[in-house]
Amino acid sequence: MAGDINMDFADLLKPILGVLVIVIIYVIIFMALRIMYKDVKSGDKKKALKKAYGLEVVSAVEGSNLKRGSIIPINRVITLGRREDNLVVLNDPYASGYHAKIYPKNTEYFVEDLNSTNGTLLNDEFVEGKVPLEIGDEIRIGVTRFRVIG
Repeated sequence: MAGDINMDFADLLKPILGVLVIVIIYVIIFMALRIMYKDVKSGDKKKALKKAYGLEVVSAVEGSNLKRGSIIPINRVITLGRREDNLVVLNDPYASGYHAKIYPKNTEYFVEDLNSTNGTLLNDEFVEGKVPLEIGDEIRIGVTRFRVIG
């Protein structure tokens, strides 16, 4: 008799455990799908910039490749300096080889001096570290001046 009770309990336990394993698998799948849905739904918002910024050339050295009124879009890291491998080459005697960089990060734009000899000015103040940019800000490298537009 005691053997029959153990056998009945074992027979009853197998389907209950099987159903429990299936329920656990479905819960895991549901949670994974929910996480993926949230990532897809909010993924573009994290990477999208509020507004596209650009640099307008206000003044440049005589004979420079930069012309007054030219616009340089800021959609990636822009390096500025006298060296030819910069994205914006400055023929300015007061500019260093690698003078500064301007770049977007998350939803903001920044300017950063690259340890230049004469410094980078933002609204007539020296840039130390990375400094956030706003529309209307003026960046000066030597005698070359840019205005942030958006």
